[in-house]
Amino acid sequence: MVTTAWLKKADLFSSLEDRQLSVILSFSSVESFPEGKVIFHQGDEADRLYLLIEGTVGLTVKTGEKVDLMTSNIDQEGAIFGMPCLLEPFRYNVTATCLNPSKVLTIEAAPIRKEMEEDLRMGLEVMRHLASIYFNRLNEMREGLSKFLRFFKPKT
Repeated sequence: MVTTAWLKKADLFSSLEDRQLSVILSFSSVESFPEGKVIFHQGDEADRLYLLIEGTVGLTVKTGEKVDLMTSNIDQEGAIFGMPCLLEPFRYNVTATCLNPSKVLTIEAAPIRKEMEEDLRMGLEVMRHLASIYFNRLNEMREGLSKFLRFFKPKT
């Protein structure tokens, strides 16, 4: 069972009060997915936010007609994915696929956005943490790309 104490450990919600966390849990459910299951596709309407409870979820970006580029693996308990549900135009910018059997907390996006508009402190805290998560993932991706390109650097 997911509790407010568990939810508070997730980066996105770490600075929220128990009352705010209880509201989030009120429109959440736990779902299990088998290995290979696509949770959402890049370009789909982003209507849910996800927190990993257990397992591994791979995030990929379609870079061409037939090429998918792995951007990151979500494998830490409490890690969040599906964040575009909080940002316009509310479309997922990656595809999320279970790399092994996974259990996730699924949070409906529309009610959380409504709560963030009504409780401005909550909205500010969530968006502050969201920006930090995006920034950290961007830096991780840049570092990985830099290492990849160094591997192919011509030797002089």
